[in-house]
Amino acid sequence: MFCTQNASTSGRRLFSYTPARCMKALDTDRPAPKSRQNNKAQVFYWDRVAAEKRFSHPLNAGWLKKYLNPQARMLDYGCGYGRTLGELSHAGFTNLAGADFSEEMLARARVEAPGCRLIRNDGSNLPFTNDCFDAMLLFAVLTCVPADEQQRSLLAEAYRVLRPGGILYVSDLLINNDERNRERYQQYELTYDPYGVFELPEGVVVRHHQREWIEQLLSPLKQLEWMDFTVTTMNGNESAAFQYLGRKRR
Repeated sequence: MFCTQNASTSGRRLFSYTPARCMKALDTDRPAPKSRQNNKAQVFYWDRVAAEKRFSHPLNAGWLKKYLNPQARMLDYGCGYGRTLGELSHAGFTNLAGADFSEEMLARARVEAPGCRLIRNDGSNLPFTNDCFDAMLLFAVLTCVPADEQQRSLLAEAYRVLRPGGILYVSDLLINNDERNRERYQQYELTYDPYGVFELPEGVVVRHHQREWIEQLLSPLKQLEWMDFTVTTMNGNESAAFQYLGRKRR
């Protein structure tokens, strides 16, 4: 068994796991800073589309097996409907937990990834003790928390809950240079900062990233692997993307 916590961001208790030594007591009565509070429109969107969206960022199990054993304590933050958790389980990893801010996504994940430990959390204050996990995954998560401050906060929490020498596996979207994407970056350039943040027709705000920002954001870790690739997005469009594997410095 490994560390996990039984509180949601609202303070409503959802799950109970052991051992207690890995649980973190949260001050659920203290409001989060405004920049860290859940965007209700974002949560509403993901709850609404939970049954229909399909994600396709590939899991490179070989990368993980190179640095981790099958019993490694792993957290898939932003686990969505549980696709990656299911692939991790199929690859032989046995100590898996998932977290997401969408209750409807988690409801689907309970079916797609049975046996995995699941909690609802917005990422601004992960309900785990320091140095708790051997590995953490962020698959298409940064694109959903577009502000620099939000991303720094999430990465700081990831760094906190990873043990020294722990692995962070990130897969996300990069800036595209085609006309369609350039037009929407420019359309929202004065509305959102930084460049690359835009609204989908459904109203949800997402971000494509400049490589320099990703390198800066992940600079506290030691890079182990990097791969550029093209991914099909949840709306069926192609996008430049990257995968990164890094180690928390000891």
